[in-house]
Amino acid sequence: MTDSPTKTKGSLYKPPTERPEETNIGLADYIEDAKVRWQIHLFEWDEFTKEVLVPTAKTAYELSVKAVDRVKEAYHSMDKDAPKTEPVEKVSTERVGKDMDNL
Repeated sequence: MTDSPTKTKGSLYKPPTERPEETNIGLADYIEDAKVRWQIHLFEWDEFTKEVLVPTAKTAYELSVKAVDRVKEAYHSMDKDAPKTEPVEKVSTERVGKDMDNL
């Protein structure tokens, strides 16, 4: 008889049931490792912000301004006697804070 693979739900990773008796690194090494991991996290977050969040926010802002202009135009076109207004001028998208100024 051949062994058929059994299906398991969820993750295939099964955590150990007992804690290992010996740890491989000391407390100081754990602290240094945490510092390095935090620096990696900060670097990756900055890259994500530059590549994803900022362009998405700028695109959303531009689409919102266009939508407001189209709604105003449609509203004023309903009444032919209404004075025509100019589209809204784009306001600055510069941040007030210093953390994003160098993007």
